[in-house]
Amino acid sequence: MKRLLAVLLLLPAIASAAETTCKKSPALTGQCRIVKGSLGLTSNIGVTLVAEDGTRFIIKAPPDSNADIALPVMQNWLYWQSKTGSMKTRINGSFEVCPLPTEINTPGIKDFGCITKGTRITEDKSAPAGN
Repeated sequence: MKRLLAVLLLLPAIASAAETTCKKSPALTGQCRIVKGSLGLTSNIGVTLVAEDGTRFIIKAPPDSNADIALPVMQNWLYWQSKTGSMKTRINGSFEVCPLPTEINTPGIKDFGCITKGTRITEDKSAPAGN
């Protein structure tokens, strides 16, 4: 687990400096906005953000980028995963989400986005792991 954590923390540093960031991507379909909610892995879907109002977002990188989640948010999520010993740990916070084009997907989630920053991040103790 510690090796995986170290590798995941170094991956963004290896990325090219010319890479398109989430917030500057020409693929965005609207303004970035703050969404309060729970971020984590959802079984059979991937990384999701579940907003307080129940809206679900699939988190992904814009085209030609791997900038799906800002490094400080990812590091915070990895910190909570290491504390709980589970990669399925979800985190609560206020996340700046930038909208990406809708795609057809089996879970019926129509909102896609990338995360540029997060604040007030804590472990989501109310969510069962993996949901």
